[in-house]
Amino acid sequence: MNRVAYYKKAFSRALHISAEDHPKIVLMSDCHRGTGNWADSFLSNRPVYTAALKYYIQKSFTYIELGDGDELWGNRRFADIYRTHREVFQLFQLLAEEDRIFLLYGNHDREKELGVYRTKTVPFPIPFHQSLIVDFPDGPDLYLFHGCQGDFLNDRHWKLTRSLVRYIWKPLELRGFKDPTSAAKNYTKVRETEENFMTFSRENQCILGAGHTHKPSLMQTDGGMYINSGSCVHPGAITAIEINAQRKKATLVKWSICSHKDMSLYVCRERLKELPMQLSR
Repeated sequence: MNRVAYYKKAFSRALHISAEDHPKIVLMSDCHRGTGNWADSFLSNRPVYTAALKYYIQKSFTYIELGDGDELWGNRRFADIYRTHREVFQLFQLLAEEDRIFLLYGNHDREKELGVYRTKTVPFPIPFHQSLIVDFPDGPDLYLFHGCQGDFLNDRHWKLTRSLVRYIWKPLELRGFKDPTSAAKNYTKVRETEENFMTFSRENQCILGAGHTHKPSLMQTDGGMYINSGSCVHPGAITAIEINAQRKKATLVKWSICSHKDMSLYVCRERLKELPMQLSR
C-alpha cells in the first residue's frame, strides 16, 4: 500500500466539524513539549507560544494541534511534561470549556491514540484523534492530520523507532550525528512527503493540512492545495496557519520576540503569506 493509500485510510474515521461552527481556526503542530531539560526543544519558545495562544483565545479562534504536541519518544511520562508546562495546559482547559480545541496525535505522541491524557494530574479530559475534517458548506473541505501516516519508520514501526530515538539517536545527536528517523531533517524525504500530500489533495479534491515536516507551507499547484503549520521549535520563533472560514483565506504567520525603538521586547506576529482556500486549476 502506497503512502497516499495510507492517508485515505487515516481519514476513513475522521472527526468532522463544521466551518460554520468554527469560523476562525488556528493550526499549530510539532510543539514537542518536553520536561524542561536540555532536550526540551519547546522550552525556549514557550513564552512566545503562550502569548500566541492567549491572543487566539481572546480573538475567539478554535485551536487545532496537528500532532507531536508532546514529546513522548524522548520522555516516558506525560505527567512530567504536564508539570513542566502547566500554564499551557491551563490555557487548553479554557479552550476545552468552550469546545474550541481539537488535538490530533502524531508519531512522537502516538500513545495518545488510546483516547485521552492518561494521568491523574490532568484535571480535564481532552480526546485525541488521528484525523479531522473541517466541512465547508460550499467546499473544498479541509482535511487535517499529522502526516506521518504510512511512513516505514514513523508510522508502521513507530515503537521500534521510538526506542531508537530514546536510547540511541538522541545521545548521538549531541555528538553531531543526524537522526535518520526525523522527517524534518531529511530534505529529500520532505520533498517526497509534500508530493504525496499534493497527490492526495488532487485525487480527493480537498485541501490537505499537516505538520510532521516542520516546514511551513502554503502551496497551490496542479489542481491541489497543501498547507503545513510548520512547528513550534524553530530557532527563536513558532509558525502557525490561521483559517478565516468566512473569507476562505489561509494565512501563514510567524510569532517571535521583537524589540521597540527603546529596546524593550515584545511578542510580535508577522504575516508571511496568504492564499485563498481553493483548488488551483
